[in-house]
Amino acid sequence: MARTLRTVLTNFSGGELNPLLKTRTDAKAYFNGAQTLRNWYMLDTGGIMRRQGTSYKQTLTGESRILPFVFSDDEVAIFSLSNNRLDVFSSTGASIQANITSNCNWTTAQLFELNIAQFGDTVFIAHRDNPTVKIKRASASSFAATIFAFDSHSSGYPRYQPYYKYEDSAVTLTPAATTGSGVNVTASSAIFDSDANWVGKVLRIGEKEVDITARTNTTVVVVTVRETLASTSANAEWDEQLISSHRGYPQAITFHDNRLWLAGIKSKPSSVNASHVGDYFNFSVGTGLSSEGIDVAISGDQVNEIRHLYSSSNLQIFTDGGEYIIPTSSDTAAITPSNIVFRRQTPYGCSRTRPILFDGASLYTQKNGQAIREFIYSDTEAGYISTNISVMANHLIDSPKDIAMISGSSTRPEQFAIFTNNGSTHGGKLAVFHSIREEDIAGWTMWSTRDDDTFHSVTSANEHLFAVCKRSLNSVVTYTLEKFAEDDSTSLDCSTASTLNQRGTPLVKGASQSGLTLITDGFTSAPQIQEAFTISGVTGTYTTTAVTNNGGGTYTLTLDATLASSPADNAALTLTKGFLHDVNAIYTSESINAVAGNSSLGAFTVSGGDQVTFTVDPQATGVSIGFNYTPSLETMPIDVETETGPHTGLPRRIVRCIVDIADALDISLKAPNSSATAHELVILQSGFTIGSDLTKQSGKKEFYFLGYDKSPTVAITQNDPLPLKVLGMALEVQIS
Repeated sequence: MARTLRTVLTNFSGGELNPLLKTRTDAKAYFNGAQTLRNWYMLDTGGIMRRQGTSYKQTLTGESRILPFVFSDDEVAIFSLSNNRLDVFSSTGASIQANITSNCNWTTAQLFELNIAQFGDTVFIAHRDNPTVKIKRASASSFAATIFAFDSHSSGYPRYQPYYKYEDSAVTLTPAATTGSGVNVTASSAIFDSDANWVGKVLRIGEKEVDITARTNTTVVVVTVRETLASTSANAEWDEQLISSHRGYPQAITFHDNRLWLAGIKSKPSSVNASHVGDYFNFSVGTGLSSEGIDVAISGDQVNEIRHLYSSSNLQIFTDGGEYIIPTSSDTAAITPSNIVFRRQTPYGCSRTRPILFDGASLYTQKNGQAIREFIYSDTEAGYISTNISVMANHLIDSPKDIAMISGSSTRPEQFAIFTNNGSTHGGKLAVFHSIREEDIAGWTMWSTRDDDTFHSVTSANEHLFAVCKRSLNSVVTYTLEKFAEDDSTSLDCSTASTLNQRGTPLVKGASQSGLTLITDGFTSAPQIQEAFTISGVTGTYTTTAVTNNGGGTYTLTLDATLASSPADNAALTLTKGFLHDVNAIYTSESINAVAGNSSLGAFTVSGGDQVTFTVDPQATGVSIGFNYTPSLETMPIDVETETGPHTGLPRRIVRCIVDIADALDISLKAPNSSATAHELVILQSGFTIGSDLTKQSGKKEFYFLGYDKSPTVAITQNDPLPLKVLGMALEVQIS
């Protein structure tokens, strides 16, 4: 005999779970997770909300990466880096400064390998193949890029940069003179392999600087002596500038303990260099005083390429072979040349994607690109650990190339870490992690945009979350700058507002008109029934109830109300509601969706003239135009347990689902699986009249289903791009 049991899904805070967990009813996350959770915004209270849409801000010049610039709480900007170019935008997406090209030495291929560090009004951008770039804010609307340069003595020499002897320790240099220019320097081995590698480089012979001005052959170069040399004898105590076009540049950069830190130089990848305290362009090691420069390297059984430096309570060092810290004796102690040591904490290795601080931990992508780990101090281990926070949803992680975090907005408290995938499975989609550490809440979802379009880069500046999207617009690949809304009031991507088309320059034709009709001319397209307008000099708004084409470009309009007064001849008509709307040129020939207030107007194709004709109700200026995206939720298989044990794998029927919704305008449910016939909630409102807006619905709504399945689920999606919050659901399950 069939029995009906009840079960409740109180929240979805576990997020989307790995498909291999479908039978793991013993897992804590099973009953607060889902097998599909896409395009949802996870609420701190455990429910989910249709993710917020994006608004279109700019069309970018090409493939771009965006980075934040936060000068103060009320002055933030977005840096858009493209091939040898920088553009700066405000927190609203408006252009602040365009087409900065001087000293912007990065290429398209390098964009997502760049590391940044900011101190006040200055941002440093580092890459192992390029000189480090310094971007300085001169004012709220003026930025300039220069090449990073080390300080020098007031006389010009010595230069306060780090040096290193890359050649064998036995190789000597013999200068022909101790002063002057045009001085030959002879090496004991053939080390001077090319002009490109050596001409212009600085050497130190016995800690005195010389500049190479020419190369004679592989053993002889010509120099200008900048500091008088000790002798003309062969000298093995020599070195060259650590950082150069020949040896490469630092790829890791940060500020910590009031020093600027550089690391991961291409030819010396385990090197770590730090400036003088408070003197960020002076890297001279001097005599090793506590405030002077630091020049060390991580040593170990393998060469560890330092990929990132991160300033936290300790200086954290992420390499391709493990994660390190530089400990200090106390929380207030500083790192000095005499006490610096490296302590390896975990062995996983980090990708080239820059780590971020999130929910009290440093999040980084493991070197293989298939896991996200949090680097955090553990009292139990008395050291740092690297917990795999994506272990329950590792199928969503696909070689992320960009990471951002947002700690809430002006309207929502939720915090998220957002990873831009770049692999072959989920490339162009965002893996989104929600966490509340003190409540032991953590879960993943995935965000995607319109089919065949992708998210390319993402960043946040305070509460402002931006994305670069790669879209096919009018058959042209286009990169757009878009800003995420703060809540679900924006339910379309790449959205803009329409402008009501005035259908030409409509005018009153002839004076002394009165009553319920009005003769007009000046329309370039025929006016339509239900369109509303005002008349210059006449009180009121009038709606057209009938249209007569008189020929010759004149129309007689029948009105819904008697004219308040006789309009003057050639008085202007201004449409206030109409069917024909102008839209942004980015949508030319595209299929778009339109939303007005709480109502979905449907899908439309934009004309070659960048116009849309609505078909049901006339609309005022300001209809939201954009691209739809579909949220999808499918629960884990609904399992119940009786006195005989669990019913996993046995036929079960979901009889009824009571879904708890909030602020909802559209929801569609399927059971016992996502292939079943959809049941859509029809919102009926008493007193509703055509042309009025819908009211959001909240409360518990019942849905009934037929059919048995061995792994029954409930799937939720939407047919229209409208707000929806799902707080939980109660289920009645029938078993044999």
